[in-house]
Formats: sequence, C-alpha cells, structure tokens
Amino acid sequence: MKDRGSPPRRPTRPVRQLKRRSSLGWFFHRYGWRAYVLPLLIAATVLVIVEIAASVAVSPPTEKVAQPAAQTIAASTVVQTVGVSGSDTVVVSVMPPVTVTAPPTESALQQAPDPNGAYATGLTAGALPPGGEFSAAGDGTFRIVPGTSAVIGTSPNVKTYTIEIENGVVVPAGDADFATMVEKTLADPRSWPAVPAAKSSLQRIDSGEPDFRVSLTSQMTVRQLCGFDIQLEASCFTRSISRVVINDARWVRGATAYNGDLGSYRQYAINHEVGHALNFGHQPCGTNGGLAPVMMQQSWSVSDDDLAPFGGAVQADGKVCKANPWPDPLGGEGQSTATG
Repeated sequence: MKDRGSPPRRPTRPVRQLKRRSSLGWFFHRYGWRAYVLPLLIAATVLVIVEIAASVAVSPPTEKVAQPAAQTIAASTVVQTVGVSGSDTVVVSVMPPVTVTAPPTESALQQAPDPNGAYATGLTAGALPPGGEFSAAGDGTFRIVPGTSAVIGTSPNVKTYTIEIENGVVVPAGDADFATMVEKTLADPRSWPAVPAAKSSLQRIDSGEPDFRVSLTSQMTVRQLCGFDIQLEASCFTRSISRVVINDARWVRGATAYNGDLGSYRQYAINHEVGHALNFGHQPCGTNGGLAPVMMQQSWSVSDDDLAPFGGAVQADGKVCKANPWPDPLGGEGQSTATG
C-alpha cells in the first residue's frame, strides 16, 4: 500500500493588523459630512457674539454727566436652534450682557424736611393757622348728602344721624368727600360706638328725623349758631336744634396743636362734637405728656394753662398733652380717654 502520510497543510494567510480608530476618526465616521458643518456653525456663532460685544462696548454716551456706578447682569437666555439634515440638532445659547444703572447711594439722596417745625412766631394758641380758602358765609340752610350705613356698635340704643352741608359752602373734593370722612370716622373701632360709657350705637340715615345732624358750616353761620364770645374759631353742638356744627374754617385750616396734620384734626373735630351730642363734656389734660382726651378743647390748645382762662373745668396746672383725635385710641384694647 501506498503510504499517504499527513495531508498537506494549507498556506497560512497573514493576519491583518486593524488600526483602532481615534475619537476624532470615530466622530467623522459616525457623522459623515455633518462633522464638517458643525465647526463652521460654531465659528459663525462666535463671530455673532463678538460683534454684539463690540457694538455694546463702542456705544458713546449721549450726555457728559456724572452717572451712578453701573453693574452688568445676565439677561434672559436667548436660544438659537440650528438644524442640520439628519436626526441631530445643535443648540447654541447666546446671553449678551445688559448694563443696568445702579440706584444712587444714600449720600446722593436729598434729605426730607424736619417734621418738627413750628408755626410762625406770634401765632397764639387757638389762632387759626394759615392755609387754604374756606367758606366765610352761607345762606343758613342745609342740604343732606345722600347715603346710609349699617348700625355701628353693639348697644341697643341706636343713635341716627344725617350728614349735611350748608348751602353756599363749597367742598372742593365734593360733598361725598366730607360725608365719607364723617361716616368712616364714626365707624372706626376707636370712635364712640366702641366706648362703653357712650352707651350708643350709631347709624347714618338720609331720610326721616335723625337724632342729630353733622353739618359742615360756614364761618359766619358758625358764629350765629355757636356764639363768638371767645373770639377764636370753633365748632360746637347746638343742642336746641340737635346739630353738630363743624366750622369750615377749621375743616380747611386745622389747629396749631395738630401741626399741619389736617386728616387727624378733622377726625378730632368730628369725634369731639359728636361726643357732645352723646352727652360728654369738656376735659382737661389728664396725664402730662400723654394723649389728650378727645373731649379736651384741642382746637384751641392741648395745654391746660392755655385753656384755663376760658373757664370751665380746666385748671392751670402746667400739664400739656399730645394731640389725639380718638375717644379710644387703642380700639377697645385699653382705657378710653373719654369718661364723661
């Protein structure tokens, strides 16, 4: 037999050495032609940012004036979306700087005037302060300002009132302005319905017969209804006709004790005269340096020594109070300044 021996070996194919792709090579292989577009887009975006920054930097000021320090803050992000064919999208965010003027420093601000001023020398206690024009004379008749309110207070003894203005008296802001001030003052929790000693609730009406009338009245009519024995501008309650008489001269000018605080003075005038309608009399300064009782004659002074010469219950004792428009300044949380 012929010895066949081992089968011939097939020639070995040389092993191919595969090169491993770099990250950059993989990127170009994966994205193809799009990989060449991306750098161009990025470069274009950088140029846009540079141009924006340059335009902001070279803008000249319009005026040569001293300006406060400025600060740069980030504006809202502006997003530009650049699409390329395929499924991928390149998003470039551009945030141009915005210059905002900082507020002026405290040292650059003006100082408000000192509120602790005083009226001109020679303006005696009780004198009418300088101020706007008021109605010197009316015709002695009154018009009712329309309007009603709910009952204010818990007492079953309800006192009704109307709000009226003498014909001939001009209210620059309108009749309703005076009426609103009266109604809101008497409905305030610091006013009479909250004072147990008043033993009264209050309700505004505009028809029928009220228990009393709150009337804005001209200067000369006030003198006829209230008298002018003490030659100082005053308001009063005339019991014979159940009318609270508010002097328009005082309504417009106020009183020296209130040092220009016209709103608080008007609240005082309403509460003081309605206090008389509820049978409260005048009071002196109770505590030196404390709040004046609302029934103190604050239109003339908050000093007992100033008021003593006018007679009544006030004695010259050196006490001086602070102006106060309310019967119960703490609104039921403390002791009332009006005790009858």
